[in-house]
Amino acid sequence: MNHPVLSATWRRRALLALGLGALCPVAFAQFALAVSPPRFELTGKPGTPIRSVIELSQVDVRPGNYTVRTADWTFKPDGSVDFIDALAPGSCRPWVAIERKELLVPPGRPYRYRFEVTPPADATPTECRFAVLIEGKEQAAGPGVPIALSARVGVIVYVAIGDVKPALSVVGSMVQPVNGQPVPTLKVRNDGTAHGRLSGFLNGTDASGTALEFTAATSPILPGETRDIALSATRPGNIDAQVQVRFPVTVRGKLEWGESGSITVDQRFAP
Repeated sequence: MNHPVLSATWRRRALLALGLGALCPVAFAQFALAVSPPRFELTGKPGTPIRSVIELSQVDVRPGNYTVRTADWTFKPDGSVDFIDALAPGSCRPWVAIERKELLVPPGRPYRYRFEVTPPADATPTECRFAVLIEGKEQAAGPGVPIALSARVGVIVYVAIGDVKPALSVVGSMVQPVNGQPVPTLKVRNDGTAHGRLSGFLNGTDASGTALEFTAATSPILPGETRDIALSATRPGNIDAQVQVRFPVTVRGKLEWGESGSITVDQRFAP
């Protein structure tokens, strides 16, 4: 799952605070934190700590107060993420230690926030997945007037413990609407033990005989999951200019995943 995520629940809380403004004045501030990287893909082995660092940059001129915690998460079919505070079945969050739960990030220089994952010595091969959630903490704007920051960032962490890897295959194809436009889409299944992503270019030709190149969406496909992966069309040699496909379209080539895996694609798409 490469992206900061705004929480709908947090936004609803912000709207509720606005509705109670006559009883308790609230000033709303911009969420002013830049986070890098937005995702970690780490490897490790049982009994050995895996340490890493999130770089936090306060882009406001004022320092920012934040709270930090871990969460489990699910990746929904529409590409959005749900964070879960309660421990999910089989969660690896008990293995995770974070530097601190509250912090002040000064402007002008990055804050290096540390976290650590220590799998038990007897841990079986698995992919540990969790999120580090960073939320704005209410700050006083004046006597009795707090500032409510209305967003949070979720940094997704994958840790491959032992010999785990994806095993991706195409199990179907279709044309689906994306932003109101029909888009060729592959249905991809992961029968492996770790998440996978597709990469690479496919060659295609549309109904007018125009040569096109296609790239697959880089959404993660979790173990045991089947996910719809859209193919974006561009002109050969100009990957920044997407084009509207005239159906039917034929797409051929190979998409890669993992260190040595690949999928052969030879599909004809028609609405």
